[in-house]
Amino acid sequence: METMTEWLEQAVLDADLSAEEIPKIDLYMDQILTLLEEGLARNKRQEDEKLVTKTMVNNYTKEHLIMPVKGKKYNREQVMQLLCILSLKQTLSLADLKKLMGAKEGEISFEGAYREALRRKQAAREKFPALLAQLLEGVDLESPEGKLCACLTLSAGATFLRRACEMLIDRKEDGKPDA
Repeated sequence: METMTEWLEQAVLDADLSAEEIPKIDLYMDQILTLLEEGLARNKRQEDEKLVTKTMVNNYTKEHLIMPVKGKKYNREQVMQLLCILSLKQTLSLADLKKLMGAKEGEISFEGAYREALRRKQAAREKFPALLAQLLEGVDLESPEGKLCACLTLSAGATFLRRACEMLIDRKEDGKPDA
C-alpha cells in the first residue's frame, strides 16, 4: 500500500506540454487534437476520456477566448491560448476566463505567460505534497470518515485557490476591486 506522501507526490505529476513541444508551424484542428491528446494523456482520469474536442475548440473560438482563426489553421499563439484555457477551465468559470484572456490580439503573450507558469508550477510540485501531507497529518485515510475529511480539506484548499484567482481577476489596473 502506498503512503500518503507517495500518492500526494503522484497527484502533482500531471502532464504538461512545454512551449518547445508546440510546432512553430500552423496546425490544422486534427493536428492540434492529436498533439494535445498525446502530450497530455497522463492527465486523463479514465483512459477513454477526451481532454479536448473539436467542438470545445470551436466554442472557445466563438467565445473569443482564442483569437479568430485565419483559414483552417491555428498558429502557435492560438495553441498556447488553448493550453492556458485547458489549464484554467478546471478552476475558473467561462465568464472569468473571458475577463482574464479576452484581451485584444497582441496584448498578452500567451507563450510568455505559459512558459513562466510552467516554471512556477514545477516549483509548486516540489512544495505542495509536503504542505498537503502536513494538512492531512493524523487523518485515517483508510476509514470512510477519514477519506471524507481528507477530501473536504483538499477541496477547501482548492476553493481558497479558486477564490484567490477570482479576486485577482476582479482587480482593476489600479489594484482595487471592480465596483
